[in-house]
Amino acid sequence: NGRFGTRAHIDATSPATGQIVFEFLRSVGAEITPAIAANLFAAISTDTGSFQYPNTTARTFEVAAELIRAGVDVGSLSQAMYEAQPRRRLELLRHALNDAQFICDDKVASFALTQADVARLGVIPEDNEGIIAHLRAVDSVVAAVFFEELEGGKVRVSSRSKDRRVDVCKVCALFGGGGHALAAGARMAGPLEVAREKFLNALCDEVRGIH
Repeated sequence: NGRFGTRAHIDATSPATGQIVFEFLRSVGAEITPAIAANLFAAISTDTGSFQYPNTTARTFEVAAELIRAGVDVGSLSQAMYEAQPRRRLELLRHALNDAQFICDDKVASFALTQADVARLGVIPEDNEGIIAHLRAVDSVVAAVFFEELEGGKVRVSSRSKDRRVDVCKVCALFGGGGHALAAGARMAGPLEVAREKFLNALCDEVRGIH
C-alpha cells in the first residue's frame, strides 16, 4: 500500500478487509445490523477462502461468531454465495480446465480468457471469482495465475500462491502491480500470449528460488 489519499486505515496483519471494517465499526460504537453483519461475514469468508487460508486467526473466528450473533444466517448466506451459481460460470470453469497449462515441473498452473472467449461464454467479470482456486488445488501446484484479455490490448493478471516462499506480489510488482505475498495482480501490455509468457517466466524464476 502506497499510503495514497489523505486518510488511511491499514492493518497488514488482518486476513480480510471485512475484519478491518468490523473492528473499525466496533471502535466507533456503530450499530451492526443483520444486513451489515451478513455483508461483513461474506467479505471475511471470501477473503479467507472460507476460513482456510493460513493468515486466518483466532480473532477472525471470534469476529465471525459476533457477526452470527448479530443476525447472520450462515446456512442461507452460504447457499446464496456458493450454491446459486449461473450455468455460465460452470462453462467458464470448463474452459479454464481445458485451457489449463502446467509448467515449472507442474508447480505453476495458469489459464487465460480472451475477449472472444468472454463473448462466446457470455461471462461477466464477477464470474471469474474463485475459478483460479481449482488450479491451485492441484497437489503439485505452488502458484496459479489467471490471465484475462481486456479491451484496448491490456491483460489483467490475477495470481495466487499457497507457499509464502513464493511471493506473487513480488512478481506482480515487476509489472507495475501489487497485492500481498499469497494473492496479487497486475495489468500488463498485450498481446495476451506475450504477457502470459513474460509473467510465467518471472514466476518460475521465483518458484525455482525456493529449492
